[in-house]
Amino acid sequence: MKNRKNFKSLLTVFTLLFLLISNMPFAQNAGKLKGSTVEERASFQTEWMKEKLHLDSVQVQKVKDINLKFALKNEPIMKSSDGKLAKFRQLKSNQNEKEAELKRVFSKEQFKQYEVIKDELQDKMKEKMRNQ
Repeated sequence: MKNRKNFKSLLTVFTLLFLLISNMPFAQNAGKLKGSTVEERASFQTEWMKEKLHLDSVQVQKVKDINLKFALKNEPIMKSSDGKLAKFRQLKSNQNEKEAELKRVFSKEQFKQYEVIKDELQDKMKEKMRNQ
């Protein structure tokens, strides 16, 4: 019984971490984005990446297309009635695909910075979960 409870807690933490990572800028601006469209969220994420990673104009357009593609792909998953684990697996797979596409657009230094920011956000979320 204890293992099942631990598994559920761990699954919840991983699901939240994934959602945080896949929507990095949203974690900091959740209030602003509540009720926003998929396009608005993708645009916001692109602007956030442009600012944090110092993207050039060509990169911005490519990143915008990638962010919109995966925001549209993730939306039905987020709204589905599937269980948390099923959603997590689908979203994780999409996130891996997205990161592979972003890696082709970013310079090595930009991708390294992206990973650093992602790790920092993961650590913050883990800490937040421990304190609850």
